[in-house]
Amino acid sequence: MTTFSADFTQRNRLAERPLAELTTMRVGGPATVIQLDDRRDLAEAIATGGRWLGKGANLLVGDAPADRIVLRLGRDFETCAIDPLSNGLARVRVGAAHDLAKLIAATTAAGLAGPEGLAGVPATIGGALRMNAGTSTCWMLDWVVRVEVVLPDEDAPRWLERSELPASYRSCGLPEGTLFLGCELALASANPETLKATATRLKQAKAASQPLALASAGCVFKNPSRELPAGKLIDELGLKGVRVGGAEVSPVHANFIVNPERKATADEVCALIGHIRERAWRERAIVLNMEVEAWDCPDWLHAHPALINADAALAPVA
Repeated sequence: MTTFSADFTQRNRLAERPLAELTTMRVGGPATVIQLDDRRDLAEAIATGGRWLGKGANLLVGDAPADRIVLRLGRDFETCAIDPLSNGLARVRVGAAHDLAKLIAATTAAGLAGPEGLAGVPATIGGALRMNAGTSTCWMLDWVVRVEVVLPDEDAPRWLERSELPASYRSCGLPEGTLFLGCELALASANPETLKATATRLKQAKAASQPLALASAGCVFKNPSRELPAGKLIDELGLKGVRVGGAEVSPVHANFIVNPERKATADEVCALIGHIRERAWRERAIVLNMEVEAWDCPDWLHAHPALINADAALAPVA
């Protein structure tokens, strides 16, 4: 059992919580959760070997009690500072615990262009950096100048220039287990009203085409190609509306698995994922790779679908 120094427990918050309360999918078993509010205790938090949780989007957590501590960045990592314009650009320094939507609101009001292209994406800055969150028009790392990280097997932060991140689609390019603490962005001056209108239009478009009102982890699969998005493929397979228990392939956007009554289990979500992947392989010879991260879920979730007997794992499919 992990023990903490008196200073650590006084300066930070520890609680036993169901992870279903902290994920947008609203599934997940109980865990010891630490909110790291004081930056001075970062090394002690890292020493726990726990997992780091942001907004809880893009994440599927198993039903059993977590076997590792779950850590969240708090107060000292929620900062956002905007420098004055210089030669048409402004530096923005933002902590990893800051909400992406709040950053977009701040930069839009300040007349700084870029982040409004991510309007409607649910994430903290740390999560958006780690997965290089994006839309059809832009990615999070498009405007980043440098990032503050703790690399795996290290306990001290370091700054990396953007050129040191071999980023790609849905990946920052850094090793698994890298912890993001914050970043600096360089943003160009623009008309605030134009930026606000763009953000509003993008959010409305998402609301019209995605099941944003229901519990989900966002898009489940990476797009196999630009020409064939995962949602279109799953729709062509006739899987919209298919259910396993409380988990359902969204009738609105087939790359979302939703938890409409908030009664689904992780096992049900996993079974539905396996069924979709097996069908895509059997009928179209396409491997659907996971975009959603999975904690304490079956290993077969990431196996080649030819090796999965998905139907054996399924409850009756509606």
